[in-house]
Amino acid sequence: MHKGGSILSRRKIREIVLQTIFQIDFQKENFEEIAFYYLNQQLLSEKDSDFAYKYIRNFIENIATIDDRITKNIKNLKINRLSKIDLTILRLSSYEIIFEDEIPDKVSINEAVELAKIYSDEDSKKFINGVLDSIAKGK
Repeated sequence: MHKGGSILSRRKIREIVLQTIFQIDFQKENFEEIAFYYLNQQLLSEKDSDFAYKYIRNFIENIATIDDRITKNIKNLKINRLSKIDLTILRLSSYEIIFEDEIPDKVSINEAVELAKIYSDEDSKKFINGVLDSIAKGK
């Protein structure tokens, strides 16, 4: 791990957080151990690592609220029927919309769509955009 100031963009850190959250959800183990291990494998500055770890900790503490908001905004679907990666992207961005007031909702939604372009497919991108827009409007 590098020391010093931020060396990565928030977009790249968000992608690392997404991957970490995906691992936590998939492995169903102690989130602190997984987060610590995974984040230490990245070339993060101390500032970026602290930001990512705090983000993940706050996300995990609020997962019930996040999942409740997603469930209320997916029409005719059950949350456990979503692909793991789509659910992780929805969770990450829903967390930002609900709890991170300094991040504009449009930025969170746009970043989620960008992550879906990388990790998912065209239909998922549209679905994710619609669900997050609905969550943002329902604040």
